Amino acid sequence: MDETFMTAIAQVVRDEVGRSLEMLSPLAQGEGSRQSYRRGSIGTPRRTLDYNFVSSSGDDAGDDYAARSSDRGRDYLSPTRMVPGKIQVNNPLYQGVFDCETYGLANKSLRYTRSQARTLGRLKKDVAQSFGIRSEWDGTPPLKVFQFLRKFAKACDDNDVSEAEAFYMLQDFTKEPLRSEVMNVMPSRHGGSPGEVSSYLELVNWLIRQHADEGTLALQVEEFNRATQTEGEDERAFAERLRQLNVLCGFIHSQGVIKGRFVEGVHRAARASVRERNTPAMTLAELARIAQTKVASTQPEVAESDSPVGEGEVSTPIPGEGNASTSDSEAGNE
Repeated sequence: MDETFMTAIAQVVRDEVGRSLEMLSPLAQGEGSRQSYRRGSIGTPRRTLDYNFVSSSGDDAGDDYAARSSDRGRDYLSPTRMVPGKIQVNNPLYQGVFDCETYGLANKSLRYTRSQARTLGRLKKDVAQSFGIRSEWDGTPPLKVFQFLRKFAKACDDNDVSEAEAFYMLQDFTKEPLRSEVMNVMPSRHGGSPGEVSSYLELVNWLIRQHADEGTLALQVEEFNRATQTEGEDERAFAERLRQLNVLCGFIHSQGVIKGRFVEGVHRAARASVRERNTPAMTLAELARIAQTKVASTQPEVAESDSPVGEGEVSTPIPGEGNASTSDSEAGNE
């Protein structure tokens, strides 16, 4: 056989052996490394192991591996955090509330292991304490989605919940009919269905798209801008209504703006007083209390000046069920 041909075969054999040794070299680093290799941490993991990871692109969990992290002495590869496309709005004032990153978590880890899955129930209880017991949201009113996402993100940050854990946890803080809708877009735990969303931020985007749009939010902002104190509504109730309107507006108004709307919409008898005493450090509750005190102090004067009944005179009863029954009882007494 030709000597050149034999040399070529020997080179191919050496190359194959070298590559095999490179793949097996982590096994020589100790028992911990051998366990990590068998679990699929090195090389491309099998599809059956995607239970342990959440992929932000919806593909196999190993496709997006980028950064290493350590868990109990074993090295894992974490998938890359990918931000989904932003919801486009025309008004710059609304960009923040429609941006899924606004509701991102401080712990941005996307690694989700079997150990985390086993302890997820206990972690949910801790988050529920911060979120509020029996405070689940059913999807109504739709614009309350902004408050729900802010509240959930804060509760997760209070308990160092990662975005991978929050992805599987969010549905437990909803109630029907929203819970069923969320579960339908989630991936199957056993890999049977990839789902419409594959990461926490994608789920946030889906919730916003389902419940809010720029036109609806603009109408709510217009209602806030025109709000005034109604007949029979006291000053504290008016202040609370402004706060609730700001919730439905996605919290786009600062406390200064809310106080300004209160000053312009409060009862005329108190408007000048609250405008004069309003300071940046004063809270809306304090401003409402001042307005309520001012209105209460002017009411007796108004009542006395407007009263047409003189001393010793009897006012004519106003027709109605209550007055009719009073007249009947007086007739019976006679």
